[in-house]
Amino acid sequence: MNKPTVFLLEEDHDTRLTLNKMLTDKGYNVMSSATKEDAFHRVGDGLLKSDLVLVDLVKKSLEETMNVGSFLRQNAKPDASLVVIAAKYGEDLEGTTAQVAENEYVVYLETGDELFDLISNLTNPNMD
Repeated sequence: MNKPTVFLLEEDHDTRLTLNKMLTDKGYNVMSSATKEDAFHRVGDGLLKSDLVLVDLVKKSLEETMNVGSFLRQNAKPDASLVVIAAKYGEDLEGTTAQVAENEYVVYLETGDELFDLISNLTNPNMD
């Protein structure tokens, strides 16, 4: 079976490197972009053939981040999922995941475990 591919749009350099390494270590192929513009360019070039789109735009509102993610997801594989990492939220949401549309989720991180559990459930990799 082919490894699932995650398209990662992460503005923060250190976080992008960390997520890229963690996903790769867990057996995923990872394509990453540092900016919305680069991600949109890849969509235009037809390079976004991913199973899951993971977006973290720390300087944007949740609504804008969801819009960017939804656009990217529409240009991924037909059954691709979208996971958005919420940058700003209250303590009451910490560690939760919200499904906001079909195959679209917002993760309110407490630790990275929630994120990787969700990604694993959405991509169902059969990797040991």
